[in-house]
Amino acid sequence: MAVMKVMARIKARLGDLWWYTLVMVCAQRFGDVVNMFTGLWLVPRYVPQAELGAVLPLLQVGNVLGLPLMIVMGPFVKYLNTYATHGEYGKVKSLLRDGCVLVFLMFLGAMLYARVVLPPVFERMRVAEGSLGLLIVLSGVVAASAPIATTALQGLKKFRMITYVNLVGAPLRLAAMLVFLPIRGLSGYFVGQTLPTLLALGMSFFGLRHVFSRSVRAESYWRTDGKRMLAYLVPFGVFVVLGVMQGAVETFVIRHRLSDLESAAYYMISRFAEAGAYMGSTLIFVSFPLIAERHEKGQSSEHLLWQSMGGTLIVGLLLALVFYYVGAWILGWSEFWRPYAAYSPTMAVLTVVFALRLATACFFNHEMACHRFSFLRYYSVVLVVELVVLYGLTGYRFFSPLIPPAWMTLVEAFNPCRLPVVLGVMLVFTLLPFGAVLVHALRRPGQAGAGVSKHEDPNE
Repeated sequence: MAVMKVMARIKARLGDLWWYTLVMVCAQRFGDVVNMFTGLWLVPRYVPQAELGAVLPLLQVGNVLGLPLMIVMGPFVKYLNTYATHGEYGKVKSLLRDGCVLVFLMFLGAMLYARVVLPPVFERMRVAEGSLGLLIVLSGVVAASAPIATTALQGLKKFRMITYVNLVGAPLRLAAMLVFLPIRGLSGYFVGQTLPTLLALGMSFFGLRHVFSRSVRAESYWRTDGKRMLAYLVPFGVFVVLGVMQGAVETFVIRHRLSDLESAAYYMISRFAEAGAYMGSTLIFVSFPLIAERHEKGQSSEHLLWQSMGGTLIVGLLLALVFYYVGAWILGWSEFWRPYAAYSPTMAVLTVVFALRLATACFFNHEMACHRFSFLRYYSVVLVVELVVLYGLTGYRFFSPLIPPAWMTLVEAFNPCRLPVVLGVMLVFTLLPFGAVLVHALRRPGQAGAGVSKHEDPNE
């Protein structure tokens, strides 16, 4: 009992954001340790270097195939959070039921679409298709559908159940990888990716069983909020499409335009660099329902925004410094990492990129929780320009008929099809939206918590 009282006092002193973030960090770091072991030891052990660089772009292909579902899930997730915050469990039940139907229908649609899209993708990824196509589609759809259950738990502030999901998911992923990676290589990787998400969905729905009980009567949400959900769908869809296309094009360019060695190096250093984003992802997850609740009540949420951005940046930039000074030494620890030790400076750069993107995402998360999408005006322009620059720069030979031979000789001597060049472009186009976000946030102090009715137009 004394321990519980001490924990209650700590919670009161830290506040909801940092208390639940601390709880989630402890649970997720356990999962991260297991996942890092999987990504850093098991995958490079059983996936040859010639195919290792295809892992991340193929994951992004799964995201692209699940993109329609991700877009539709946006209003579902937002209004699940709103209904759960206001205790409207009948509408939560209806949303969850309709969401499950959508998942099934979009899985069938993704399967048909994949039969046309995947063959040329596999050719450019330099891997054989086999059963991989089905697993990629399944992985993408399952990943896209996961938020519908976890967000309901998030909106109901059932962080304990979410903690259990995180604790169980990583060991299951490890077990699946141990079984399937030695047998099927890349296909085994996607089996290991999908099984924990399926388990998480099952556990999440178990945690929501009271919502599905007969005592909760399903209520229609479409008549009261259908138009607002559609209005939210458009800007949210733009945001999701931009994010997915950024990840897909960046990883696709690295695999398609760069050598097997450099694309494999990107996979390896990104496993380390993503550690700098762990804090930010946890802060985003915990802060969203807290910000949305404060917004609904007309309370300020500025302090939650700055705490989220600050915590993300501090952790990410400190880790980047570590990688800059001792990254080569760390990469020398394992025979599977040693071939990529020369890329330790780029590992530090990539860590900075991930940290800045997560800090920027904290602001976007805050704005979406407050029904605001004005950041899309500059974010969309920056992302489109980045994707054009990446493909144009690494595919410069396409422009050879238009470029004077002397200039083409200079470009070939520079050789933009190198990992440091690609990461340099990514860094520049990460700093631009981050700077815009700082200007955006500082120009309207105190407005983030300006309350609105839950029936407000989400585009305002």
